Amino acid sequence: MDPKKFLVELQRRNVYKVGIAYGVVGWLLIQIATQLFPVFEIPNWGARMVVVIVLLGFPVALILAWAYELTPEGLQRTDEVDPQLSRTRRPGRKLDFVIIGVLLAVIAVMTFRHYRPAIFGPNEAASKSIAILPFIDLSQTKEQDYFSDGITEQIINSLAHIHGLLVVARTTAFSFKNKDMDVREVGRQLHVTHMLEGSVNRGPDKVRVVARLIDVANGFHLWSETYYSTEKDLLSLQSDVAKKVASALRIELHLAETTQFAKSPTQDPEAYDLYLRGRYLLNKRTPDSIQKGRALFEQAVAKDPQFALGHAGIADSYILLGKAGAISPDEVSRGAWSEISNALGIDENLAEVYISRATLLADFDWNWPAAEADFQKALALNPNSAIAHHWYSRYLAQLGRSDEALKEVTAAEKLDPLSPVILTSKAKIFSAAHRYQDAIPYCLKAIDLEGNFRLAFQVLAQAYLHNKQYPEGIEAAKKYVELSSGSGWAKLELAYAYAVAGNKSESDRIVSEVTSQPEPFSPYDMATISAVWHDTSGAFRWLEKAIEQRSVDVIWIRVDPRLDPLRSDPRFAQVLARLVPRHSSSPPPE
Repeated sequence: MDPKKFLVELQRRNVYKVGIAYGVVGWLLIQIATQLFPVFEIPNWGARMVVVIVLLGFPVALILAWAYELTPEGLQRTDEVDPQLSRTRRPGRKLDFVIIGVLLAVIAVMTFRHYRPAIFGPNEAASKSIAILPFIDLSQTKEQDYFSDGITEQIINSLAHIHGLLVVARTTAFSFKNKDMDVREVGRQLHVTHMLEGSVNRGPDKVRVVARLIDVANGFHLWSETYYSTEKDLLSLQSDVAKKVASALRIELHLAETTQFAKSPTQDPEAYDLYLRGRYLLNKRTPDSIQKGRALFEQAVAKDPQFALGHAGIADSYILLGKAGAISPDEVSRGAWSEISNALGIDENLAEVYISRATLLADFDWNWPAAEADFQKALALNPNSAIAHHWYSRYLAQLGRSDEALKEVTAAEKLDPLSPVILTSKAKIFSAAHRYQDAIPYCLKAIDLEGNFRLAFQVLAQAYLHNKQYPEGIEAAKKYVELSSGSGWAKLELAYAYAVAGNKSESDRIVSEVTSQPEPFSPYDMATISAVWHDTSGAFRWLEKAIEQRSVDVIWIRVDPRLDPLRSDPRFAQVLARLVPRHSSSPPPE
């Protein structure tokens, strides 16, 4: 057969044009299947079947184009059509119009998908925002909750480092755990454009992780992947997910982000598993769970001394125990400093460690200038860190910089809108600025989210009292005592409430009860009560004692409304002058 005559015959029979038209239409069908099938909950094999059918149909279409020709009389075998009449009718022109029309449609679709972010207006962050729902534990024993939660949290942390992507923080994302809700409805509630959901099935030797990225606007799956990993492969899974999500959202990663993703937190799967168990317990935020979490972190770094996040976990444990009053400030400093130094010595680009060091410097060592530098470093490394914005806002409020504090806590709230901790901190910042009517609704919102969140009742009680709503303040203080298991620290809050309300006898009774017991109590709170009793000398004696003990409450001394009766006294300036850094145990930031 003459090749030239064969190619001419292919052209005469419109085989080329049929092939092009089939390819374009087939591509459109595949796009429709992959986008619409998930909306109607058609299984993934349905879309794969469409792809297979389109591919198998291609040679069939070419064979039919060779064998048959479309004429005004209908479909006829090409051999039965006069070649001269075929040229005259030029049936290929119809295919030309079909091809041009379909190509224009393809160009329009691709143009829309490429430039779609601009349609949302100037707020670029709004078009690139995401929430990661807790991955579902599909293991047979249902004992891998810590593992699925840990994978989710690590993916959140990885995505949070991507520039131009707003990532909803852990507390808000986990508030939807075990709730049977449509993923698009969750996305609309959180005001994000995309959702990431998935599942984890961990067996003896293999781990199966499924991840799906969903467009909230239409429910389309932009990307999905199933990972069949060994325990060692799992160490890089969260980085791989983050990179593929960024690609699906058309975000070009910076070199620093790519470098960070290339790092594995540890090379030891057992150390990583211990770390995930420790984070799971740490997030429960009870003294007992924090102690158990710290023990697991210590086991993790024993297996891998170069595990920076493990060292950071130990430091965080000490800091949280100190804030809960379970250990003394001296114990916090002794335990946390070496771990922070170890973590930064291994990886100096971990935002989490700078947050820990800043908190240690400000709240326990009273080195406020050094603390601010660390907060700013953490935010430079991870602008999406709700934790960094949150703790920095409290630091600013403690120094009386209320406008800056409100800006930072609002940034934290945007990233983690359903966090009772952040809402309560915003209320405390409002109270420190004497904006009690603004503080009360945030406390109530926090309580609405978590009915037994005791810190919200503590801040609410003070806001009510300073707003002269004395009965409500006393009731909130009583609830705080109840949720605190009747501790001496909490009872002094109730004593303060009775004192402000004018019931000195009941206030005096509670103080006598607390101070006569061997259990610890807050000398700082005793100073606030003495101030209400107009016992100014007693108030300053208690403040001196609080400073000697380096009480965690002292950090609010500059702005605490409860101490307003003392501020005009010359002795107050002398007390403030005693707030000096703990030079002996707090090494300066590197």
